[in-house]
Amino acid sequence: MTTIGEYVYDHVSSSVLKEDMAFSQSAPRPGDRLPDFDLQTTRGDRIKSADLVGQKPILVITGSYTCPMTASSNPILKDLHSQFGSAITFVMLHVREAHPGEQREQPRRFEEKMRHAKDLQERDRLPWPIAVDDIDGTVHRALDNKPNAVYLTDRDGEIVYRGLWAGDEAGLVPALESVQRGEIPEQQDSQRRLVPMAMGIGKMREITQQSGPRAAQDLWTAAPPVAALAWLADLYRPLPPKWRTIAAAGTIAVAATVIISAVRKQQRY
Repeated sequence: MTTIGEYVYDHVSSSVLKEDMAFSQSAPRPGDRLPDFDLQTTRGDRIKSADLVGQKPILVITGSYTCPMTASSNPILKDLHSQFGSAITFVMLHVREAHPGEQREQPRRFEEKMRHAKDLQERDRLPWPIAVDDIDGTVHRALDNKPNAVYLTDRDGEIVYRGLWAGDEAGLVPALESVQRGEIPEQQDSQRRLVPMAMGIGKMREITQQSGPRAAQDLWTAAPPVAALAWLADLYRPLPPKWRTIAAAGTIAVAATVIISAVRKQQRY
């Protein structure tokens, strides 16, 4: 498990981004109980897992203000909340900042973390409660400290589905449908990356700019190819995030084809 010193970082690193790409062996999995929590919310009250268990199934979503994956998945989650919110309790756990920068530093005090959570709720107009984890990330680390994962439980608080990325509709929607019917999802573990990552990369430059220049520079240092693709995708910003990334990848493919063709033509002469 990540230590507290490693957990609260000021610069995102390649090792952090690598860890984000898969659940660890110690991560809660289907069949495990949801970790207990008793946290303050952005609404000024407290939310306790003990009060939720036995009432409805629970969908716990991890997220933060500076997380491009959170920003890109929230529109999808809001649509799902309108469909399933009466039958399933949605709760977001505000965790460490994924890409801290000068304008949105990594919180060192709970009050700062609460302010970030409130800003996230206002920016993305989120209708569900946001529970704010402590500075040490006690609940987040118990959930394997992924930036935008989902854990879905049955009424008794047992995990029946986990998804590495909240934007993975292909895994999450069938799971929500099954739980709404009182059934166990056929697929209980999803670590699909392609579509959720395309969505996140499409929002990455926009979100790191909100965080500050350091966040953008840290991304170039930690993952240059991702930073380059995000920079190019941002040129297509009028498009939805996923299509920005697809357009950027297509641009790179066309440019590469033109360059290769030119080189081969030159070699023939």
